[in-house]
Amino acid sequence: MNTNRRHLLHLAALSTTALALPGRALATVTERSGTPDRKVTHTTFWRNTLSCDNAGVPVSQRSGRLATPADFGAAQPCTMLKDSIEGPFYFCTNPGVADIARGQQGAPLVIALRAINAATCQPIPDAVIDIWHCDAKGLYSGQNMAVDEPVKTPKHTPPVNDDRHCRGALRTDADGIAEFRSIYPGYYVERAIHIHFKVHIGQRAFLTHQALLPEADNAAVLAMAPYNVPRKSPRITNAQEADWGLQTMKVLERPQTRLAVLDLALAV
Repeated sequence: MNTNRRHLLHLAALSTTALALPGRALATVTERSGTPDRKVTHTTFWRNTLSCDNAGVPVSQRSGRLATPADFGAAQPCTMLKDSIEGPFYFCTNPGVADIARGQQGAPLVIALRAINAATCQPIPDAVIDIWHCDAKGLYSGQNMAVDEPVKTPKHTPPVNDDRHCRGALRTDADGIAEFRSIYPGYYVERAIHIHFKVHIGQRAFLTHQALLPEADNAAVLAMAPYNVPRKSPRITNAQEADWGLQTMKVLERPQTRLAVLDLALAV
C-alpha cells in the first residue's frame, strides 16, 4: 500500500464526523464488553477511539523494574504528543500481568513508557497505559488474520478469539513508568514495525498513539528466527512512513533483552 492509500484509510476512520449532528448526544458503543476484557466506558465517535473501565488495572511494579528514569533522559523538552489513529485491532483487553508475551516466541523486549505532564515535564503517577502490538509473525492476538493478509478497514475489528498475547494495561508507578515484558514485534503488510499505546486518566482516554523502533534493531531482529521466514509482502521501513510524524523509541541493550523506552507527554 502506498502512502496515499494509507492516508485514505486514516481519513476513512475520521469520516464518521459527518454523522455527528450538532446538538445530538453521541451514543456509547460497547465492543466486546465483560470477561475476559474490560468494559468500554466511552467511544469518541468522531475519532473512533475507545475509553475503558480501568478500575481493576494494577500498578506497574517498581521492584524489579528494568528501566530507570535516567534511561529516558531529561524530560525537557516535553513536547505534547498528538493523537494518532487507533487502528482496527485495539480493544479494552484484560490487563493481566506485566508479562504480555504470554509464551509467544520471539526476541525478548521490555517496553517502558513514562507518562509526563506536558506543562511541567513532571511524571504522572496512576495513569493507565494500554499497549498492543503484533507478534513475531506480524499478527495481532484476538484476530484470525492470515500472514500477509492486508488490513481491510481502519475501523475497530472486535476480537474473535480469547488470545491476548502482546496486549496489556498497567497503571504508572510513582515515577510515571509502566513497564511491560514482551517480544519484539514483527511486521505486517504495508506498515513499518511499530507499537501502539493508549493513555487513560481515570476512565477516559487522553492519548492514543504509536511509535516506531530503530531500523538497526529491526534489521538485527528480523534476521533471527522466528522472524526470518520467507514472506510474500516486503517490509516497510521507517523512512517510508516519515510523513506519519511518528516518534522512534530509544532501544537500549540489557542482559538477555532489549529495553525500549519512550516519554508520553500529556496535556492534563
